[in-house]
Amino acid sequence: MFSNQIISALLIAAAVTAIPAAFAEQEGTNTQDTAAYVQQTDSDASAALERLYAKAPGTRELLAGANGVLVFPDVRAGGAILGAEYGRGVLRVPGAPNTYYNAKTASVGARLGYESKSVILVFLTQESLDRFRKSKGWTVGVDGSVVLFKAGKSGKFDTNTARHAIMGFVDTKSGLMFDLSLTGTHFSKAPV
Repeated sequence: MFSNQIISALLIAAAVTAIPAAFAEQEGTNTQDTAAYVQQTDSDASAALERLYAKAPGTRELLAGANGVLVFPDVRAGGAILGAEYGRGVLRVPGAPNTYYNAKTASVGARLGYESKSVILVFLTQESLDRFRKSKGWTVGVDGSVVLFKAGKSGKFDTNTARHAIMGFVDTKSGLMFDLSLTGTHFSKAPV
């Protein structure tokens, strides 16, 4: 008889390998498709950053001083018993060409409906950025930890949060979220 942990692990593995086609748009197979993918991802990422700057005073300066910023402008999530999330994003490193990534997360539990959010990871140390860039695939909670944005008493950006190697921002329609978890989110380079 299987234990609940084994069953949960099998369900999560099945969800990760079978993320609904509605979430995963086809990657470009020719130069024109690749150029459109890159242009759309870059444009959407810039818009996501502008929304972040408007909602969280002080983040523009934080990101300007970062070693790298990974932006997923539209992470889509949905499901019933098996939940899945998928998004495309871009890693921006000063003085280096942009690199494109996919993000996937699977979960087990009651989750009905569909939602969309932006996820932004800020690499505040060169070591954390190097480990991320050299990995074949990087998972939050396994390969590194991410501290989510927290607002200070004044409602402004809390600089104490920025003392960590990797900081994350999750922006939903209801605003910036700090009570969510990115643990289990897997990032891998996109084939562009």
